[in-house]
Amino acid sequence: MTTAVKPLQAGAVIKVSELVWEDRGTYQLAKPVTEDQGAVHVTGLVVRLLPGGTWASCEKGTAQEIVAIIHSGSGSARVGAETQEVSAASTLYAPSGIDYAVYADKGETVTLYIWQSPLPVGAARASHPRLFNHLYNEETQLKAYKGNDPSQNVTNPANMNFLFWPGTGSAQLSLHCGIQEPGQSFAVHQHPSSSELFIGIEGTGEVYLNGEWKAFEAGDLIYVPQGIFHGTRNLYTGEGAKRFVTSGGPVPFDESFYRFAGLSSEVRNPGAR
Repeated sequence: MTTAVKPLQAGAVIKVSELVWEDRGTYQLAKPVTEDQGAVHVTGLVVRLLPGGTWASCEKGTAQEIVAIIHSGSGSARVGAETQEVSAASTLYAPSGIDYAVYADKGETVTLYIWQSPLPVGAARASHPRLFNHLYNEETQLKAYKGNDPSQNVTNPANMNFLFWPGTGSAQLSLHCGIQEPGQSFAVHQHPSSSELFIGIEGTGEVYLNGEWKAFEAGDLIYVPQGIFHGTRNLYTGEGAKRFVTSGGPVPFDESFYRFAGLSSEVRNPGAR
């Protein structure tokens, strides 16, 4: 008997128009990246909260980390006892064992992209990690990254913001934001020990997967298994050209990114020396 190949084992670009939604009353749920489909290290959900709706997850007693992005709309969010108002480009981190919730309490529909990853036994954990951030926070960045694919040559590299990473207390998940201004690329690379899930935040560009460039736009997802080369680029440079923004990160986090940026990959509380 021939075993069917799971669709994510070689990586995949998932268009936002292809998402399959389950109606849960006050919200709609899509599950584009799951273990059943062949995903390793990370799974991904998309939640569309209707006005007045709540998405809540109680993870107490489990060993699973979560990061999430508000893709559109505004509302509020809670991680443990900390609450903040959120809007498009807001991000949150829920450490293993901490419950979180997102509320569409501003009269708007809220679209939420969620990364989930089990935490290995014995993984280092911070006592007071950063719980909220914003995609366009430039306080910690990766600049001039040239990738690790010798067949590719990047002359105009894009910057990447580090949002949740070991320096903010994230134990395994990472969340970065790549900003490709017109003509810029984030160099083709691979992660030998990490899978990656990232999404389109704004604009239109291309992603590299399995030797070819594919169209990619806001709301689309790409899942990349460990060892597979991938990258992003914004070829649009003419009048009216706009930036192309993506967000995601390798799971477990790839410490080589932080070494390249001159940063420690030790899991620590924000501001620790």
